[in-house]
Amino acid sequence: MPTLDRSWFHCILYFVWMLVGEGLHGGETIGYWEFSKGMDSWTVNPQIRNLQHGATGVSMELQAPDPFLTSPQMACPAGKVVCITVRMLSRAGSVGQIYFRQPFSEERSRTFVIQNDGQWHEYRVWLPTLAPRARFRLDPSFDEGLIELAWIRIEAFDEMPGELWAQPRELRNKKFIGGGLYTVNGAETAITPQFIAEHPEFNAHYPFDGIVLPAVLSREWVDSLGLTKLGMPLRPAFFHELLWNTVKIPDEAVAHTLADLQRMRRGNLTDNFLIFGMVDGARGLHTPNLADDHDWESIQHNAALAARLCRLGKLKGIWLDTEQYGQYRWRTQSGTPEFESDRPQGLPFPLGKDAPEVLRRRGKQWIQAIQAEFPEVKIMTTFAWSPDSNSYGPLGGVIPFLDGVLEGIQSPAEIIHGHENTFYFGHAPGTTHTYATKDGFPGDRNRYSTARAEIRNWRSLSNDPAKYDAFVKVGMAAWVEDHPWNTPPGWPNGTKASLWSNLPLALVASDEYVWVWCEHTKYGQPDRIEVNPFLASLSNQTWNTPKSTVSTFDEPFDSDPLARGWYFDFDMLSIGRKAAPEDEAAIMDPSTVPYGWDKRTKCLKIAGESSRKLIHQRRRYVRAVDPTDTCKAFTFAVDFHIQSFGDNQRNPMIIGFFQSDLPLDEHSFALRISSPEKVELVLAAQGKVHRFPIVQHDSLRPETPYRFELTYNPSKKQIQANLMTQSSPQQRFTIESAVTEAMLPWTLDELGIAIDEHGETSQQVYRFQIDSIHFIP
Repeated sequence: MPTLDRSWFHCILYFVWMLVGEGLHGGETIGYWEFSKGMDSWTVNPQIRNLQHGATGVSMELQAPDPFLTSPQMACPAGKVVCITVRMLSRAGSVGQIYFRQPFSEERSRTFVIQNDGQWHEYRVWLPTLAPRARFRLDPSFDEGLIELAWIRIEAFDEMPGELWAQPRELRNKKFIGGGLYTVNGAETAITPQFIAEHPEFNAHYPFDGIVLPAVLSREWVDSLGLTKLGMPLRPAFFHELLWNTVKIPDEAVAHTLADLQRMRRGNLTDNFLIFGMVDGARGLHTPNLADDHDWESIQHNAALAARLCRLGKLKGIWLDTEQYGQYRWRTQSGTPEFESDRPQGLPFPLGKDAPEVLRRRGKQWIQAIQAEFPEVKIMTTFAWSPDSNSYGPLGGVIPFLDGVLEGIQSPAEIIHGHENTFYFGHAPGTTHTYATKDGFPGDRNRYSTARAEIRNWRSLSNDPAKYDAFVKVGMAAWVEDHPWNTPPGWPNGTKASLWSNLPLALVASDEYVWVWCEHTKYGQPDRIEVNPFLASLSNQTWNTPKSTVSTFDEPFDSDPLARGWYFDFDMLSIGRKAAPEDEAAIMDPSTVPYGWDKRTKCLKIAGESSRKLIHQRRRYVRAVDPTDTCKAFTFAVDFHIQSFGDNQRNPMIIGFFQSDLPLDEHSFALRISSPEKVELVLAAQGKVHRFPIVQHDSLRPETPYRFELTYNPSKKQIQANLMTQSSPQQRFTIESAVTEAMLPWTLDELGIAIDEHGETSQQVYRFQIDSIHFIP
């Protein structure tokens, strides 16, 4: 099966998205400007110069900071959403922005990704309903450069188009790494290496591909330092609390943590990281001077020890939290007053005191010490090169330090730019901590695509853009708590306050890694040993475990199949979307998807609901199988009951093989039950659909156990299908047919059930259950 380059795949998705927009009906043009002869009431600010009008439009030179164009005032129809289409050629930055609703502000704007390749492209940006009179502001780039603008069109529509959601190919081999306060808080149930080593059941129910773990220091060694917290001995003391102090942490202080790491059962935890924070756990007793070589020697020693712990403990690397949670404090010799008041105050610890040249030198030495122990280390950052690092106080000194890291880093190590602010994406208004904008962040592709482009574009903030391109990978962050019933109101989980769109779309936008922040969670802990269906389904789609695909299986559904690699392919955005602003969105529990494992009856139950809003979006419950093609023989059998038939033949029950990247009518081989009398085997391949009727002069009966068997013989190019009852009275339907060259080839990599992507809404939906599935190549 040929592979598709990921960048091209993203371009294809973007093109499809454009087509979805173009296919909308009911659009009303409320403004159109063609710029070949003039600006036609659009004005430019002083940062736009050298306007030249020609046959293709207007060319202009953009100057920093903040070049923009402003529209004339326009009449916007009440209750309509607005779409702005811009045809532009760019040799400037990779991100543009459109503002609406005066006074213009960040929360009243939408960013969009620009292909700055010097070619003509059209960009569609959707805006909410606006005031009757409105102006718009177009920022064609955040950077200097040249652009050409052909035309701008503004249209009004009744509703926005459905968004493209996460495609299986986009999720393959992506990894999401859990972490949060529960790893260092919670006393005996804090998720430390010791806890995981002593609770082997943990990794069977932890829904992520890895975890950010703390290293716990030896109590005896910490006690010997005389450190206290709130007047009590510092217990437990974590490795990351003392990394930046003038205390050389000895190997024996982390020996038991290393032993725990080495005896941990990894299971699905394929990619684990060590917490490497910036905290002064010594509370001023061992404050370092980074400019002093003797003080730096201790910090460098601790960095090397952390790398060694990662290597010997089989961790992927370091989760570097660059947000400095404290400030420099210098203890007096007498202890009274506790801290010297005449020393500089308010300096972020440990990077906020020194000059950039010192920080760059130390950053280079830091990564060199780490790579001397662990050459292939991965450094996952929370904040790195970004405008926040220049404006947000606790990030003071981060960019020059990371510039030094970038200067010193060598292959095969890499830096994962997991920009923390992306973990607010997908949270609806009312969610805790969505203070960055008044309305919260919508969880749409455009925002994630923009964030990805910005991270790549922040190369300009580094001192070596070429090396940035080579070593910095795009990561993302997501904030997802475990269950609606386990968190305080408003926290980011599957309730009406959050749409769950942030995690799958963060995976789509990342190169490989997304780190997930949780605070009120009980993932994998003894009182929450169960499978979270949404996170397990998403994790199974990444294919990161040895059992991601199987060549054969016998599935009796006697336990939750999501624990064995099954997944449902569904739209997290549409499930949580509200039909009206006053409505409550559906809580993300199994009842919001049309299929799920029933613990009581030990079967997979399916309710064939369909919605016009979900047309063209896959809704499947499947197991990934090794690709089955026209060269391989196989036998497939499924036992099922039909509880009730639906009232619409255009919404059939579908059981069989699918291709994960393609619609059913392009690539599938499945049993379709449209009504009691219309049952057929359908093969879709080579752009054609071939139908083999199975039931024609009889009808299937509800509440009757059936078995369907399908056999393919490649040497004879022959298919045989049998559909029979497993109880009296007997029914048996058989077809045998040759497969012609016109029907070949096919490549199928999923097996399970699906809802038709073109299905129509029904008053009465079908309901059936799968009792077992057998697949033998």
